Amino acid sequence: MKETVANEYNSVEVEVPPGIERLDGHVLRARSQIVWGEHCSECAYPVCYASCAFYDPRPDLHCRRFIAGIEVAGEGLSRIRFRKWGKLEGHGPAPLHAYAEASRRERRDASVSRALAQAPLPFAISRNAAWRWNARKSRGDASHSAFALDAFVVEGWSRDGCERGFTLTFLQDGPEQGTFQTHFSLGAEVRRLIVPVVEIAAAIHLDHSYLIQIEPVGEAEGVDVVFGLTDFVAFAETALPTTLEPSASSAPPVLAKVLVWDLDETLWTGTLAEDGPSGVTPRPEAVAAIRALDARGVLQSIASKNDPIEGLEALRRHGLAEYFLHPEINWGPKSQSVGRIARKLDLGLDSFVFIDDQPFERAEVQAGQPKVRTLSHLAVGELGAHPWFDHPITPEAAKRRSLYQAEAERTVALDVQGGDYLGFLRASDLVLDVRVLNRSDVARTHELSQRTNQLNFTGAKFGLDQVERMVEPDAGRARLTLRCADRYGDYGLIGFADLDLEAGELAEFFMSCRVQRKRVEHAVFAHLAARLMAAGHTGFGVRFHATERNGASVRLLEELGFASMEQGWTRALGKPFEDSDVVRIASAPSRAA
Repeated sequence: MKETVANEYNSVEVEVPPGIERLDGHVLRARSQIVWGEHCSECAYPVCYASCAFYDPRPDLHCRRFIAGIEVAGEGLSRIRFRKWGKLEGHGPAPLHAYAEASRRERRDASVSRALAQAPLPFAISRNAAWRWNARKSRGDASHSAFALDAFVVEGWSRDGCERGFTLTFLQDGPEQGTFQTHFSLGAEVRRLIVPVVEIAAAIHLDHSYLIQIEPVGEAEGVDVVFGLTDFVAFAETALPTTLEPSASSAPPVLAKVLVWDLDETLWTGTLAEDGPSGVTPRPEAVAAIRALDARGVLQSIASKNDPIEGLEALRRHGLAEYFLHPEINWGPKSQSVGRIARKLDLGLDSFVFIDDQPFERAEVQAGQPKVRTLSHLAVGELGAHPWFDHPITPEAAKRRSLYQAEAERTVALDVQGGDYLGFLRASDLVLDVRVLNRSDVARTHELSQRTNQLNFTGAKFGLDQVERMVEPDAGRARLTLRCADRYGDYGLIGFADLDLEAGELAEFFMSCRVQRKRVEHAVFAHLAARLMAAGHTGFGVRFHATERNGASVRLLEELGFASMEQGWTRALGKPFEDSDVVRIASAPSRAA
């Protein structure tokens, strides 16, 4: 349902392209009727009406951000031609109405809106009438509903056939804080995004006041799309499994490992260039989030367009500098800054989240680094409860930042060594500690299985109960945790191996990439080979399942001398593992293998 605008009712004919069948009363039991209106992503009402160069009044004097408003393009269809900073916005709560009743209400609203636009009324009267009608529609949506929400649905297509990216955002309105955001794209064919309501409800109280926003990613000017259903729905019991496309967001959220902060008006209030290091004030909710995420092992950095000397001075002045790894404070594109941070941390961009108060900067990062997720500064207060950062709090997590800081020291030491990497490793006094899995290691082993992708031979993501069961004694298995330390610091528990002593093969193996390429893997496999030889085996088998993200595991197995077979990887035990003596093993069996 569209917002009624005084003295305006625009309609247009559009041809619906072939695609999935539109949802109707045979598929839906009920749907909401959110009142959508045109808004500005940079709105600073009412000051902007006098100061903004892009202010363009529509008939009711509100700012025009769509070329012709929300144009009626047929029953249940709306055409929108975006202008700079344009976004679609509605309000909740949004209870459901039976599908037939919702259709009847929508037709009545169209008749009233058309009549108000065409009636020869003085401006003050027509504007007041439109305001009252919109208020009535909103009050109607706050009534009790007998239907339970199943999902939020967005249908539509791009009029010019170009791929157009959008964000769908839910923001808690009022003293409570919460944000849910997902991305979708529209093209030449009809597409549908279905977001299960349980995902939204995990971040937003849907029975309290909230905003819903649909906003183009990047430059909005010229985006020409047609939207169909954009509402909460309740499905007919037999419809959902067979006739609807699954939501791109229906999978569990991928946990983030790194949060990259903007500074001005995101981490602190004030503008560094104008107020100086002493004039900016960290937002209390940002400081609380920084500390909470640090305790969970989320690494944090900065991508800010500012003077680097002043930026670092301000962070030190407020006691925050130590929390940020490889901060990028410069005047270049933030997408490039985020890319450099990822390379320095040696982590995939799909594990990064970028938070900024400017829609342009969020869009620029998303365009330059499509795998990076973005958040508005409005989400700062609820970062600690955000599902992307739902990591368990463990002693290992609390030390993660210090581990990466120690890694930076190692990099400096390697430079001093003159590039002799193997000599540097030997001088680092690396020690590998292999222990049988015990109950005190369950939480960390579970966390490591959830976080590790590159060096994870089967892609296993163990549940906590699975790890707990592995603690129980099994004469035919050696379930081992791997710890590592060197002269620069303690890496902590960095890996897990489930060695099937009866079958002579490694059933599961995952290891943190933080020790990758330090010959720790060579020492680990020499140790495992020694256990298999002691059990009477002559061959070393490895179970392997390829995933989208464990290509590094293939390279590791090849480097260690394993050969790919139909059922996994295998290697003769008689051949030593090269450079395995670089790492000293604590309490290990024979190193001969």
